[in-house]
Amino acid sequence: MKTNTITTPAIWLFLASILLVGAECARPAAGKTAFEQFQACFPPRTDWPDTLHFYLAETPAGVAISDTLLKTVLDSAQFESLHFGTGEARYWALGQFPFEAGLNAFLLQTEEFWFGKQNLLVFDPRLQKCLTVMELSHFYGGDGGQTASESWLFRKKIPNELFFKNAEHWIDISDTSDEPKEQLRENGQLYQWQAQQFRPMLNPDSSLFLQQFRMHRTW
Repeated sequence: MKTNTITTPAIWLFLASILLVGAECARPAAGKTAFEQFQACFPPRTDWPDTLHFYLAETPAGVAISDTLLKTVLDSAQFESLHFGTGEARYWALGQFPFEAGLNAFLLQTEEFWFGKQNLLVFDPRLQKCLTVMELSHFYGGDGGQTASESWLFRKKIPNELFFKNAEHWIDISDTSDEPKEQLRENGQLYQWQAQQFRPMLNPDSSLFLQQFRMHRTW
């Protein structure tokens, strides 16, 4: 009887392919432009739905990518926006998908201590240039208080729209006569893709958006 057993050569071939991708994303490769090497690190995600909910995963399902490679395709301000600057950051290439009018979008996650951040990097592949870096999700803070954000990208909208939701969570100990109280404050902003960047737009349904789009994170 046949079984779906992975043979030893197949295992070694699989491990070799993982090591090859990891090595390729760790440092510049001969014969490729920096952008071509950067792009090769991000798996194409044609299976993603029209509305994408971005939040930090505890274990990023992506390819490790070096800060050296990122610095070759981003300007200094774009690179600085990827991390918090509190320690040695690690970066993960989570996926890429077509954006608008010949542009490509790349999803990148940063890990830094117990903090995290996700950013959308929008590139013009013809110019091999990053047009903008947009924060999609983050978590930052300690025992006394934390901030977090998540977002939703509406890909069927023309142009694309993005709803960004931010939350502040803290323990209120101002009244010493009572028990400490847990506080949560949320706000949101709707963006539209215009002139090669996400620009804030008026949202008459802002209260409805805050209720409808629930964050994955629980406090």
